[in-house]
Amino acid sequence: MFERDKPRYATQQIALNVSVEIQILLWRIMDNRRYTQEPLDYLQVFHLQRNGDMQRVVNKQEEPAMEMIVQLELKESQPMIQPFGLWIMVPVASCYFQMNTDWRKKDGY
Repeated sequence: MFERDKPRYATQQIALNVSVEIQILLWRIMDNRRYTQEPLDYLQVFHLQRNGDMQRVVNKQEEPAMEMIVQLELKESQPMIQPFGLWIMVPVASCYFQMNTDWRKKDGY
């Protein structure tokens, strides 16, 4: 799960609303967790919030229960001003990076 050789995709909403720098940093968080062999759930939830000049990231999963808080210093972009939620999901062959609202749009809700 979350192997680096799996294709990684981002929805249009992620591409429009989340800087490439933040996207890369979130993928690195997942790569580091996989490298340290932490047990990973197929669904990773991220909450982004500005904390001064830093980007605060809360990463959660359900099975096994885990919550990690990271403060990131951004070099090329500004922290997300509004609190923002997004997911990384791992189906069988690839990884998807999407906003929590993308799921509802896809299913017509």
